[in-house]
Parts: sequence; structure tokens; C-alpha cells
Amino acid sequence: MKSYFVSFVVNSTVITYNAALNRTAYQSSVFSNYAGLHPASLANDGVHETVAHKDSIPRCSHTNRETNPWWAVDLGRPTTIYRVDFTNRQNDRHGSVIRQHR
Repeated sequence: MKSYFVSFVVNSTVITYNAALNRTAYQSSVFSNYAGLHPASLANDGVHETVAHKDSIPRCSHTNRETNPWWAVDLGRPTTIYRVDFTNRQNDRHGSVIRQHR
């Protein structure tokens, strides 16, 4: 299982910004537990919470246990990416890792 926040930071001639912030996001499956659903949109909502479900509210995206989980975001246009920032959840007792694919 993976659960993390993602920020795509894009350099432009004017400003550096989070190109993924609140853009439409997708993931291979959506984990559900007592706190509710953990959809892809929680990974790029601008909140850098590292506790998966705080105060019984989902705070991180989370997939079901599967062989090749994935997460994607639609940036809305062709964009040159200079840096990608990941924040993994801190209460990860499942041994999840973030694997970067190029």
C-alpha cells in the first residue's frame, strides 16, 4: 500500500509554483477504513499532514493492497517538471515505500 502527498514544483520565468495543486488526480484503487475513503485528491490538496487519518478523518491518499499501485495527476497542459516532492505518511506500519519511476 502507498499513502503520500505529492507536490509537483515547476519553474517558470516568473514564479515557481505547485502545478499539481488541486488538479484532478487518479489512483489505481481507493482504500476505505473506519475513517472513510482515502482518494487520490488527498495527495495534492496542499495539506502536508503525515498521519493517514487524524481525528477519524482521512488525510492521505491510500490505495488498496495490490501488486502495482499507481497515482497520477492531470496537470492540464504540457508542463516541464523540474522537481517532484513526496511526503510519505509517518504512521506507516505496512512497510510502504514510494518508488519513483522515470
